[in-house]
Amino acid sequence: MGTYRALFSIQVGHSYFSSGQWRGLDFVPTPDTARMMKGADLLARPTNGGVAVFGNDDRADALRLYAGEATHALPFRFKVYSVDRTFANYTAPTARNRDAILCFDNRASFVDADNGTRRLSKDPFVSDRDLRDMDELVASGILSEHDRRTPPDFVVEIVVDPEQQDNTEGAGEWAPQNCYFNFAARSSFWRYFLLGNLGGSTPTIVDPDNRVAFEQCGEVLLAGNRPARIFRSKDAIPLQEMSTCRFQLKTQGNGGARVLIKRLPAASKNRLGMDSIGGKKEIVFENYINL
Repeated sequence: MGTYRALFSIQVGHSYFSSGQWRGLDFVPTPDTARMMKGADLLARPTNGGVAVFGNDDRADALRLYAGEATHALPFRFKVYSVDRTFANYTAPTARNRDAILCFDNRASFVDADNGTRRLSKDPFVSDRDLRDMDELVASGILSEHDRRTPPDFVVEIVVDPEQQDNTEGAGEWAPQNCYFNFAARSSFWRYFLLGNLGGSTPTIVDPDNRVAFEQCGEVLLAGNRPARIFRSKDAIPLQEMSTCRFQLKTQGNGGARVLIKRLPAASKNRLGMDSIGGKKEIVFENYINL
């Protein structure tokens, strides 16, 4: 059994998760990639938020043979699926287009001068500029007609030239490529409905960290003719798996100011709706506070 050395790795970040890495991704090699990996005795191992591929030193000639047939541009192609099918709730959206799909490759990557890692997205966070035409991907064999009907969540292609070597580590060893791209969390406005009698006190919602400001947006009658005061954040707030926001409900009365609730409930990926704010449709998180 030969020594396995890193050929390349792919790391997918996501600002929603506390770790900064998108957990629960399944990297599925395309049929051509799977056959090539089996023939050259390559190993793919899942990592936190990605995958790493290793080459067997004893089968290096087999990999070079595959590369020779591909004119030294050996493509590794993966269809990637998120295990959590609610991921769109907390992921900043790209343009909805059935004829396009997010696709990342290392041929036009951005190399970090400090550590040599390669960013595969066009911008610091995944954006509409990373969309590619579905017809193009089907024609090139990256996707199938079945994938057109049930597409993966995104596609990654890493092109490797086995003839490239890292002279700092000695001849015959691979020069591994460490690749990454980052998804941004979806942002939403936070809206609280305060129900109950405050006995003449004036309520306010404050952020002890002074990062987010809230404004009172009037009152509304809820079911059962229950009046509620509405407070909404002035800006949209990124969703987080474990929110660092610690908004407080305070009241101001004759006895001075006091904290009524030390930490209001944080936004949840499962409690999002839509509303018009400033004439524009926005994502809104709603919570009801009974006093």
